[in-house]
Amino acid sequence: MKKSILLLLPLILFLIAFMSKEHETKKSFVNKEHVLTHTKQIDVNCSRCFEQYIEDVINNGSNIFNYPTSPMPAHTVSPEDAKKIAAFLATLQGFKPSHPDWVIEGKYLFYGNCVGCHSNGGKGKKGYFPDLTRKPLAGMELLQRKQ
Repeated sequence: MKKSILLLLPLILFLIAFMSKEHETKKSFVNKEHVLTHTKQIDVNCSRCFEQYIEDVINNGSNIFNYPTSPMPAHTVSPEDAKKIAAFLATLQGFKPSHPDWVIEGKYLFYGNCVGCHSNGGKGKKGYFPDLTRKPLAGMELLQRKQ
């Protein structure tokens, strides 16, 4: 019984965070201008650009793809934790993360906060949640084409 509760705890916390932030993120999305302000240009082969993009989506939310499930809510984790998750996700892309010492903690944060939508291993759920292992990320590729 305790094990079941411990396994469900991250999902419950995610749902609480999602429901409390949902009204704030209906209009929240990552737009080209915002990303370009922070990364100067979208380079799908740049490790730091990738990490900045991930941090931006986590911190500001996203509805760039208009998935039927609703936009990704902003601020599901702290900005510091967003950097750690981005470092972990960089390894899934084959990049050397800017802070290798954050990868292990980022992995734990990802599995505690993100797998409900992006699934184990970050593969997502086709048509509902993006695959974070796809190289280049579909969102970065879309923004690059709009440059």
